[in-house]
Amino acid sequence: MNKTEKLEKMRHTLSHVLAAAVSELYPTTTFGVGPAIEDGFYYDIDFGEAKVNEKDLKRIEKKMREIIKKKLPLEKVIKTREQAFEWAAEHEQKYKTELIKDLPEGEEISFYKLGDLFVDLCKGPHVENTSEIGAFKLTRVAGAYWRGDEKREMLTRIYGVAFETKEELEEYLKKQEEAKERDHRKLGKELDLFCNSPLVGSGLPLFTPRGTILRDKLNEFTQGYRLRCGYKKVCIPHIANIDLYKTSGHYEKFPEMLQFVSQESGDQLAIKPVSCPHHSQIFASVPRSYKELPIKYLETTMVYRDERKGELGGLSRVRAITQDDSHVFCTEEQIGDIFGELIEAAKDLYKIVDMKLRLRLSFRDDGDGYIGTEEMWEKAENAIQKMAEKFKMDYFIGEGEAAMYGPKMDFMAVDALGREWQLATVQLDYAMPARFGLEYVAEDGTKKTPIMIHCALIGSLERFMSVFIEHTAGWFPLWCAPEQVRVLTVNDKVEGYLSEVKKVLSEVVLEKPIEHNELRFEVDESDESLGKKIRRATAMKIPVVLIIGEKDAEAKEVSIRLRDKEEKIKLKDLKNYLERFE
Repeated sequence: MNKTEKLEKMRHTLSHVLAAAVSELYPTTTFGVGPAIEDGFYYDIDFGEAKVNEKDLKRIEKKMREIIKKKLPLEKVIKTREQAFEWAAEHEQKYKTELIKDLPEGEEISFYKLGDLFVDLCKGPHVENTSEIGAFKLTRVAGAYWRGDEKREMLTRIYGVAFETKEELEEYLKKQEEAKERDHRKLGKELDLFCNSPLVGSGLPLFTPRGTILRDKLNEFTQGYRLRCGYKKVCIPHIANIDLYKTSGHYEKFPEMLQFVSQESGDQLAIKPVSCPHHSQIFASVPRSYKELPIKYLETTMVYRDERKGELGGLSRVRAITQDDSHVFCTEEQIGDIFGELIEAAKDLYKIVDMKLRLRLSFRDDGDGYIGTEEMWEKAENAIQKMAEKFKMDYFIGEGEAAMYGPKMDFMAVDALGREWQLATVQLDYAMPARFGLEYVAEDGTKKTPIMIHCALIGSLERFMSVFIEHTAGWFPLWCAPEQVRVLTVNDKVEGYLSEVKKVLSEVVLEKPIEHNELRFEVDESDESLGKKIRRATAMKIPVVLIIGEKDAEAKEVSIRLRDKEEKIKLKDLKNYLERFE
């Protein structure tokens, strides 16, 4: 048995121990489901009239430890369908009754006995004895609709984490505490980057001036790679005739798309959930020749997708999604070069933001939610796998992760806490150009269908920002920091010298990693103490703080305070110092 299997058994068993402890402490409870999950386990529980919150976790955890110390065996018991229903009725477990009803006829119905304490409907797997359980901790309480249905009962979900050793658990909890401090929602407020309004609506963040600078600089950074490779900017509207999405296949895939009827024209319209169908129509607007290919479009544009309120949070999951989108129309022979450009761009981009990358090849499964023929899919998947091998990328295959129109290369970025995020994506699409009847005149005079490549190097700007804020803990690199430099005056006797410093700062231009970045600086001339000014600048995580006092003015120097060091330099060297700042 490998470590992953061992952990799954242990965590699954802990969910049963949790349920056993709850049933002793709250005898009238009924139980939903309790699976093992990544890093731990949970159980959905109906406490009836009782109110359980995080203050109660210590008592429940104490009872769990008492149960574990008894070294109870776990025994699998098979029941007939009739016996299973009788058990659920006898113990007044209505949720289990529903689960039993949904089991296919003839399927084995198994239960697990935890000593003589607790019996639960379950497929397993479990450890053989509670003595095999390692280190664990109950962490939080949340609400969860039964079976994820907002129209059903709201249950109480108790979460726990579990590892083989106490050291692993403590390391995990330490990282979780650090993650709380880095939470982009917390930092977004503290650093004045974005806000939300109930009048605007859930999942529709509003970016402040500081947050907009960060957002714009990240966008300039990602789009700069494609501009240098010959991509041309285009611009499309935020609504379209519903027929556009019926042709592309998105309407069938996303029937929940917001629709409305124009009162003036009677047209059926939709707010766009994607931009690729619009870009296809720019390609289709004039006759095309093989001599023009590849045709490369890019656009940073907002798309809109509905989400359940409970799934919306900060910038991680929103209803208004800004994509650094690009689409290429090319011949089959050009696929390798296009993919090569985009792979190299992704590798360089994530190196600059200091995130490690690995690749997921997102292929289709046996489901029916895809468009295009099986032959098209096989061809596209083979082409993508060859690209990954050609560029020596560390990759794995994710079945069922493909887009509806084609397979993808999804770049998985690892942040400072070791968490993995799917951000950049390159997608190969044989299906959509054919659905729209896109054509170009080939060298032999025949008409052929181009291949479409979709690419976003950071994906959703909102989601990337959430990851980037947490990855950096709000200490942004100088090139994208909303406020790059703050000047602090010791007193009002340095006004003349302050003018000289400001003149130098206004001449600074940072040219890496984006093309042209004039320095953004502020001056704190308030009457407050220098200590208070420093604390305020540190709280706002300003990358470079310049302090000028009377001695600095006399020596034509500035005192530079960085996150990890302090130094003095001559004013004449300040411009060069900042332009070379890493």
